[in-house]
Amino acid sequence: MVSVTFGCAQCGKAVETAPGTSVVCGNCGATAELPPHDGGPLERCLVCECEELYRHRDFNQLLGLLIIGIGAALWVYTGSFLPMLGSAAIDLFLFYRLPDVAICYRCKAHHRGFANIGQLDAFDLERHEHYRWEKHNEQKSQAD
Repeated sequence: MVSVTFGCAQCGKAVETAPGTSVVCGNCGATAELPPHDGGPLERCLVCECEELYRHRDFNQLLGLLIIGIGAALWVYTGSFLPMLGSAAIDLFLFYRLPDVAICYRCKAHHRGFANIGQLDAFDLERHEHYRWEKHNEQKSQAD
């Protein structure tokens, strides 16, 4: 299923909807609408129209840290390294089993279920810093 998760323009809370539909923020009541998508390759962000997207494993990093943390705690408690190996195996299995998600550098919207996500480039720190600096300058000029 194709969906996009993005921050509400009013309050910043995450909302999720399909392309071509509107959604009401559960936190502030603001309405957001995404343009329709023809089902072809994802060429730009559906939220902000930015053409720079990267692929990332759709894996909750906190869950990964929790799995490894439990393994480490069991290692200390039992004195055996096997719980660490087990938790690393579970983490690795989930990492390779879960699909990729396309993330916009500018607005951080997560695009799921699009056919060409696997062909997108991986995260590029230089691109990320460019957009972070751009956002910083926007906020600074609005404050002045």
